[in-house]
Amino acid sequence: MKNLKKSSFTLIELVFAIVIVGIAVTSIPMLLNTISNNTSTNLKEKSFFNAYALVALMQATLWDENNTKGDNYYKVLTADNGDSELKCIRKGVKELDNDSGAECATDYNKTSKIGPDTGEDDVSKYDDIDDFNGYETNTSDYIFDVSVRYLDDNANYSAKNIYFNEDDKNVNGTNMKFITITVKDKQTKKMIAKLQYSTSNIGMTKIESRNE
Repeated sequence: MKNLKKSSFTLIELVFAIVIVGIAVTSIPMLLNTISNNTSTNLKEKSFFNAYALVALMQATLWDENNTKGDNYYKVLTADNGDSELKCIRKGVKELDNDSGAECATDYNKTSKIGPDTGEDDVSKYDDIDDFNGYETNTSDYIFDVSVRYLDDNANYSAKNIYFNEDDKNVNGTNMKFITITVKDKQTKKMIAKLQYSTSNIGMTKIESRNE
């Protein structure tokens, strides 16, 4: 009669199997957490790109709608509440029958109020930066809010470093506009990021032709 050998786990093999299963079970939450973090990071990076794209859209517009009134597209606007050191009082040097350098606008071409004007009820009709004040757009995951206001431009311009009071929201008609883009999670409404930058009243560029 033949001897029948029955295969079975030894105690050591069983212990190893339990250890391996235990490691696998404890690794699953870590793996899921890593996947979740990577997804969250990718979504945040995507939101940053969208925010910068919004900045590019705003920068493609004028600093102020009055930059285009009459023959004013190359002149510095009058800012009634701007720093006196920044007041436009000089005219460009005459070279080759062309005016170069900064040129001041007439008094009626002053900095305008913040916000969209009559008829500018759609982002496609916005013609200057401050039209975006109060603008909101969103993706499937994030909300983008835009705030534009005048920035107090009083400073010591002879100093090596110039500081501005970015917390002062009660100024109007200065030479600087302050833009804030806030990125929030669409579900939790929690703020993810905030982009802020300022832009100045420097007019626009005029290129004169030989026939002008």
